[in-house]
Amino acid sequence: MSESHERPFDDPVRRAILDRYGVGPDDFLGRGGEANVFALDPERVLRLHRSSVSAASADYTRRIGALYDVLDRGAVPFALPQVLEVHQEEVSWSIERRLAGAPLDARLDGLADDERRQAIDGYVDGAADFAALGVPAGFGEGCGELFTVEGLRADRWADLLADRLELQRQLDLSGIRDHVPDLDRAAERIIASAREEPADGRTLVHGDYFPGNVLLGDDLRISAVLDFGWLTVVGDPTHDVRSAVSFWGVRPWSRPGDEEALLAAAERHLGPDAADLIARTRRFEQLRFAFVAEDPHLHAWCIEGLRAASA
Repeated sequence: MSESHERPFDDPVRRAILDRYGVGPDDFLGRGGEANVFALDPERVLRLHRSSVSAASADYTRRIGALYDVLDRGAVPFALPQVLEVHQEEVSWSIERRLAGAPLDARLDGLADDERRQAIDGYVDGAADFAALGVPAGFGEGCGELFTVEGLRADRWADLLADRLELQRQLDLSGIRDHVPDLDRAAERIIASAREEPADGRTLVHGDYFPGNVLLGDDLRISAVLDFGWLTVVGDPTHDVRSAVSFWGVRPWSRPGDEEALLAAAERHLGPDAADLIARTRRFEQLRFAFVAEDPHLHAWCIEGLRAASA
Protein backbone atom coordinates (compact mmCIF):
# COMPACT_ATOMS: atom_id res chain seq x y z
CA MET A 1 0.00 0.00 0.00
CA SER A 2 2.95 2.34 0.39
CA GLU A 3 3.32 5.04 -2.24
CA SER A 4 6.41 5.50 -4.40
CA HIS A 5 7.67 8.92 -5.45
CA GLU A 6 10.41 7.51 -7.67
CA ARG A 7 10.82 9.35 -10.98
CA PRO A 8 11.67 6.75 -13.64
CA PHE A 9 12.29 9.31 -16.40
CA ASP A 10 15.06 10.86 -14.27
CA ASP A 11 16.90 7.53 -14.07
CA PRO A 12 18.97 6.85 -17.25
CA VAL A 13 18.59 3.06 -16.91
CA ARG A 14 14.82 3.19 -16.56
CA ARG A 15 14.53 5.92 -19.16
CA ALA A 16 16.31 3.68 -21.66
CA ILE A 17 13.80 0.88 -21.07
CA LEU A 18 10.85 3.23 -21.45
CA ASP A 19 12.38 4.64 -24.65
CA ARG A 20 12.81 1.09 -25.96
CA TYR A 21 9.05 0.61 -25.76
CA GLY A 22 8.22 4.11 -26.99
CA VAL A 23 6.72 5.05 -23.63
CA GLY A 24 6.54 8.70 -22.57
CA PRO A 25 5.23 10.66 -19.58
CA ASP A 26 1.75 10.82 -21.13
CA ASP A 27 1.55 7.01 -20.93
CA PHE A 28 1.91 6.96 -17.15
CA LEU A 29 -1.04 5.21 -15.48
CA GLY A 30 -0.07 5.05 -11.82
CA ARG A 31 2.43 4.00 -9.19
CA GLY A 32 2.37 1.62 -6.30
CA GLY A 33 4.69 0.20 -3.70
CA GLU A 34 6.46 -2.04 -6.19
CA ALA A 35 6.22 -0.52 -9.67
CA ASN A 36 5.41 2.41 -11.91
CA VAL A 37 2.84 1.47 -14.55
CA PHE A 38 2.65 2.72 -18.14
CA ALA A 39 0.26 2.04 -21.01
CA LEU A 40 1.81 0.25 -23.98
CA ASP A 41 -1.33 -0.16 -26.07
CA PRO A 42 -5.02 -0.89 -25.46
CA GLU A 43 -4.20 -4.48 -24.45
CA ARG A 44 -0.97 -4.22 -22.43
CA VAL A 45 0.84 -2.25 -19.71
CA LEU A 46 4.48 -2.05 -18.74
CA ARG A 47 5.26 -2.37 -15.02
CA LEU A 48 8.70 -0.93 -14.29
CA HIS A 49 9.79 -2.16 -10.89
CA ARG A 50 11.11 0.19 -8.25
CA SER A 51 14.79 0.10 -7.44
CA SER A 52 14.12 0.17 -3.69
CA VAL A 53 11.96 -2.96 -3.71
CA SER A 54 14.23 -5.99 -3.82
CA ALA A 55 11.24 -8.32 -3.92
CA ALA A 56 10.13 -6.85 -7.25
CA SER A 57 12.61 -9.01 -9.14
CA ALA A 58 11.96 -11.03 -12.24
CA ASP A 59 11.66 -14.22 -10.19
CA TYR A 60 9.19 -12.63 -7.79
CA THR A 61 7.04 -11.43 -10.70
CA ARG A 62 7.14 -14.85 -12.35
CA ARG A 63 5.91 -16.45 -9.13
CA ILE A 64 3.01 -14.03 -8.92
CA GLY A 65 2.28 -14.63 -12.61
CA ALA A 66 2.18 -18.37 -11.98
CA LEU A 67 -0.47 -17.83 -9.31
CA TYR A 68 -2.53 -15.67 -11.67
CA ASP A 69 -2.41 -18.50 -14.23
CA VAL A 70 -3.92 -21.15 -11.92
CA LEU A 71 -6.74 -19.08 -10.46
CA ASP A 72 -10.32 -19.77 -11.49
CA ARG A 73 -11.06 -16.41 -13.08
CA GLY A 74 -14.69 -17.34 -13.53
CA ALA A 75 -15.16 -17.51 -9.75
CA VAL A 76 -15.11 -13.71 -9.35
CA PRO A 77 -17.11 -10.99 -11.14
CA PHE A 78 -14.04 -8.88 -11.94
CA ALA A 79 -10.88 -9.28 -13.98
CA LEU A 80 -7.54 -10.38 -12.54
CA PRO A 81 -4.03 -9.53 -13.74
CA GLN A 82 -2.08 -11.66 -16.20
CA VAL A 83 1.70 -11.51 -16.61
CA LEU A 84 2.67 -11.87 -20.28
CA GLU A 85 6.44 -11.29 -20.16
CA VAL A 86 9.09 -10.77 -17.49
CA HIS A 87 12.50 -9.18 -18.12
CA GLN A 88 15.53 -8.35 -16.03
CA GLU A 89 18.67 -6.44 -16.92
CA GLU A 90 20.01 -3.83 -14.54
CA VAL A 91 16.42 -3.48 -13.38
CA SER A 92 13.36 -5.67 -13.86
CA TRP A 93 10.06 -5.05 -15.58
CA SER A 94 7.06 -6.95 -16.84
CA ILE A 95 4.49 -6.72 -19.59
CA GLU A 96 1.00 -7.46 -18.31
CA ARG A 97 -2.54 -7.51 -19.57
CA ARG A 98 -4.20 -4.10 -19.45
CA LEU A 99 -7.41 -4.19 -17.43
CA ALA A 100 -10.44 -2.00 -17.96
CA GLY A 101 -11.41 0.69 -15.50
CA ALA A 102 -9.76 3.41 -13.46
CA PRO A 103 -8.40 3.21 -9.91
CA LEU A 104 -11.16 3.77 -7.40
CA ASP A 105 -9.12 6.31 -5.45
CA ALA A 106 -8.76 8.42 -8.62
CA ARG A 107 -12.51 8.32 -9.29
CA LEU A 108 -13.87 9.12 -5.84
CA ASP A 109 -13.79 12.92 -5.99
CA GLY A 110 -15.73 12.96 -9.24
CA LEU A 111 -18.65 10.90 -7.97
CA ALA A 112 -21.98 12.30 -6.84
CA ASP A 113 -23.27 11.17 -3.44
CA ASP A 114 -25.43 8.33 -4.76
CA GLU A 115 -22.67 7.20 -7.12
CA ARG A 116 -20.18 7.28 -4.28
CA ARG A 117 -22.43 5.05 -2.16
CA GLN A 118 -22.77 2.63 -5.07
CA ALA A 119 -19.00 2.54 -5.53
CA ILE A 120 -18.46 1.91 -1.81
CA ASP A 121 -20.94 -0.97 -1.88
CA GLY A 122 -19.16 -2.48 -4.86
CA TYR A 123 -15.76 -1.99 -3.24
CA VAL A 124 -16.74 -3.93 -0.12
CA ASP A 125 -18.66 -6.56 -2.08
CA GLY A 126 -15.60 -7.08 -4.28
CA ALA A 127 -13.49 -7.78 -1.20
CA ALA A 128 -16.00 -10.43 -0.17
CA ASP A 129 -16.11 -11.87 -3.69
CA PHE A 130 -12.34 -12.40 -3.61
CA ALA A 131 -12.81 -15.29 -1.18
CA ALA A 132 -14.50 -17.29 -3.95
CA LEU A 133 -11.07 -17.89 -5.49
CA GLY A 134 -10.49 -20.55 -2.85
CA VAL A 135 -7.16 -22.15 -1.99
CA PRO A 136 -4.65 -22.34 -4.87
CA ALA A 137 -4.00 -25.85 -6.18
CA GLY A 138 -1.04 -27.53 -4.54
CA PHE A 139 -0.89 -25.23 -1.53
CA GLY A 140 -1.34 -27.96 1.08
CA GLU A 141 -2.81 -27.82 4.55
CA GLY A 142 -3.18 -24.88 6.91
CA CYS A 143 -2.59 -21.20 6.24
CA GLY A 144 0.48 -19.49 4.90
CA GLU A 145 2.24 -16.74 2.98
CA LEU A 146 2.87 -17.10 -0.74
CA PHE A 147 5.46 -14.50 -1.68
CA THR A 148 7.38 -13.43 1.42
CA VAL A 149 11.01 -14.35 2.01
CA GLU A 150 10.07 -16.16 5.21
CA GLY A 151 7.13 -18.05 3.71
CA LEU A 152 5.44 -18.42 7.08
CA ARG A 153 3.02 -21.33 7.55
CA ALA A 154 0.71 -22.25 10.43
CA ASP A 155 -2.16 -24.60 11.14
CA ARG A 156 -4.28 -21.70 12.38
CA TRP A 157 -4.93 -18.32 10.78
CA ALA A 158 -4.52 -16.69 14.20
CA ASP A 159 -0.99 -18.06 14.56
CA LEU A 160 0.02 -17.05 11.03
CA LEU A 161 -1.22 -13.51 11.63
CA ALA A 162 0.46 -13.23 15.03
CA ASP A 163 3.75 -14.69 13.76
CA ARG A 164 3.84 -12.17 10.92
CA LEU A 165 3.12 -9.29 13.28
CA GLU A 166 5.90 -10.48 15.58
CA LEU A 167 8.32 -10.36 12.64
CA GLN A 168 7.11 -6.88 11.68
CA ARG A 169 7.70 -5.78 15.26
CA GLN A 170 11.36 -6.70 14.89
CA LEU A 171 11.92 -4.39 11.90
CA ASP A 172 13.33 -0.88 12.25
CA LEU A 173 10.42 0.95 13.83
CA SER A 174 12.40 3.97 15.01
CA GLY A 175 10.23 6.31 12.96
CA ILE A 176 7.16 5.08 14.82
CA ARG A 177 8.79 4.69 18.22
CA ASP A 178 9.61 8.41 18.28
CA HIS A 179 5.86 9.08 18.26
CA VAL A 180 4.63 6.07 20.24
CA PRO A 181 6.73 5.79 23.43
CA ASP A 182 4.81 2.70 24.59
CA LEU A 183 5.14 0.92 21.24
CA ASP A 184 6.21 -2.36 22.84
CA ARG A 185 3.10 -2.45 24.98
CA ALA A 186 0.93 -1.68 21.96
CA ALA A 187 2.61 -4.43 19.92
CA GLU A 188 2.20 -6.98 22.70
CA ARG A 189 -1.50 -6.22 23.00
CA ILE A 190 -2.07 -6.39 19.24
CA ILE A 191 -0.16 -9.65 18.83
CA ALA A 192 -2.02 -11.20 21.76
CA SER A 193 -5.29 -10.16 20.15
CA ALA A 194 -4.17 -11.73 16.86
CA ARG A 195 -3.56 -15.05 18.62
CA GLU A 196 -7.25 -15.09 19.55
CA GLU A 197 -8.57 -14.45 16.04
CA PRO A 198 -11.30 -16.86 14.99
CA ALA A 199 -11.44 -18.07 11.39
CA ASP A 200 -13.99 -20.28 9.72
CA GLY A 201 -12.35 -21.90 6.71
CA ARG A 202 -9.55 -20.59 4.54
CA THR A 203 -9.14 -19.06 1.10
CA LEU A 204 -6.83 -16.89 -0.95
CA VAL A 205 -6.54 -13.49 0.74
CA HIS A 206 -5.39 -10.52 -1.35
CA GLY A 207 -4.13 -8.72 1.75
CA ASP A 208 -3.73 -5.31 0.08
CA TYR A 209 -7.26 -4.69 -1.12
CA PHE A 210 -7.65 -0.91 -0.92
CA PRO A 211 -8.97 1.86 -3.23
CA GLY A 212 -5.69 2.13 -5.15
CA ASN A 213 -5.65 -1.57 -6.01
CA VAL A 214 -9.14 -1.92 -7.46
CA LEU A 215 -10.40 -0.56 -10.77
CA LEU A 216 -13.85 0.94 -11.14
CA GLY A 217 -15.80 0.53 -14.38
CA ASP A 218 -18.14 3.05 -15.98
CA ASP A 219 -21.03 1.14 -14.38
CA LEU A 220 -19.50 1.90 -10.93
CA ARG A 221 -18.77 -1.78 -10.34
CA ILE A 222 -15.34 -3.14 -9.54
CA SER A 223 -13.92 -4.15 -12.92
CA ALA A 224 -10.54 -5.53 -11.79
CA VAL A 225 -8.42 -6.23 -8.71
CA LEU A 226 -4.68 -5.56 -9.02
CA ASP A 227 -1.31 -6.11 -7.37
CA PHE A 228 -1.13 -9.41 -5.55
CA GLY A 229 2.14 -9.53 -3.61
CA TRP A 230 3.85 -10.07 -0.28
CA LEU A 231 0.58 -9.53 1.60
CA THR A 232 -1.21 -12.26 -0.38
CA VAL A 233 -1.76 -15.34 1.77
CA VAL A 234 -4.00 -18.32 2.33
CA GLY A 235 -6.03 -17.43 5.38
CA ASP A 236 -9.24 -16.03 6.84
CA PRO A 237 -12.02 -15.59 4.23
CA THR A 238 -13.25 -12.44 6.03
CA HIS A 239 -9.91 -10.67 6.15
CA ASP A 240 -10.17 -8.76 2.86
CA VAL A 241 -13.54 -7.25 3.82
CA ARG A 242 -12.19 -6.25 7.23
CA SER A 243 -8.98 -4.76 5.86
CA ALA A 244 -10.73 -3.08 2.91
CA VAL A 245 -12.82 -1.02 5.32
CA SER A 246 -9.82 -0.40 7.58
CA PHE A 247 -7.66 0.84 4.69
CA TRP A 248 -10.24 3.46 3.74
CA GLY A 249 -8.86 5.59 6.57
CA VAL A 250 -5.25 5.55 5.42
CA ARG A 251 -5.42 8.47 3.02
CA PRO A 252 -7.78 11.46 2.91
CA TRP A 253 -10.42 9.72 0.80
CA SER A 254 -13.27 9.86 3.27
CA ARG A 255 -16.26 12.20 3.14
CA PRO A 256 -19.17 12.49 5.57
CA GLY A 257 -21.29 9.40 5.27
CA ASP A 258 -18.53 7.10 4.00
CA GLU A 259 -17.94 5.37 7.33
CA GLU A 260 -21.62 4.56 7.72
CA ALA A 261 -21.78 3.27 4.14
CA LEU A 262 -18.69 1.13 4.57
CA LEU A 263 -19.97 -0.37 7.81
CA ALA A 264 -23.40 -1.11 6.36
CA ALA A 265 -21.79 -2.87 3.41
CA ALA A 266 -19.46 -4.81 5.71
CA GLU A 267 -22.31 -5.93 7.94
CA ARG A 268 -23.85 -7.76 4.98
CA HIS A 269 -20.79 -9.99 4.93
CA LEU A 270 -19.56 -9.95 8.55
CA GLY A 271 -22.79 -9.70 10.49
CA PRO A 272 -23.57 -7.53 13.54
CA ASP A 273 -20.01 -7.81 14.91
CA ALA A 274 -18.57 -6.07 11.84
CA ALA A 275 -17.48 -2.90 13.65
CA ASP A 276 -15.51 -4.84 16.27
CA LEU A 277 -13.90 -7.13 13.69
CA ILE A 278 -12.85 -4.16 11.56
CA ALA A 279 -11.42 -2.33 14.57
CA ARG A 280 -9.30 -5.38 15.44
CA THR A 281 -8.05 -5.68 11.88
CA ARG A 282 -7.21 -1.98 11.77
CA ARG A 283 -4.77 -2.48 14.66
CA PHE A 284 -3.22 -5.54 12.99
CA GLU A 285 -2.59 -3.54 9.82
CA GLN A 286 -1.24 -0.55 11.72
CA LEU A 287 1.41 -2.76 13.30
CA ARG A 288 2.06 -4.61 10.04
CA PHE A 289 2.79 -1.37 8.15
CA ALA A 290 4.57 0.45 10.98
CA PHE A 291 7.95 0.05 9.26
CA VAL A 292 6.87 2.18 6.27
CA ALA A 293 8.20 5.70 6.70
CA GLU A 294 8.11 7.11 3.16
CA ASP A 295 4.31 7.35 2.90
CA PRO A 296 3.21 10.20 5.21
CA HIS A 297 -0.47 9.23 5.22
CA LEU A 298 0.23 5.60 6.05
CA HIS A 299 2.82 6.64 8.65
CA ALA A 300 0.35 8.97 10.41
CA TRP A 301 -2.38 6.29 10.31
CA CYS A 302 -0.09 3.77 11.98
CA ILE A 303 0.99 6.26 14.65
CA GLU A 304 -2.62 7.11 15.48
CA GLY A 305 -3.62 3.48 15.89
CA LEU A 306 -0.56 2.36 17.83
CA ARG A 307 -0.91 5.26 20.24
CA ALA A 308 -4.49 4.21 20.89
CA ALA A 309 -3.44 0.58 21.39
CA SER A 310 -0.80 1.57 23.93
CA ALA A 311 -3.12 3.71 26.05
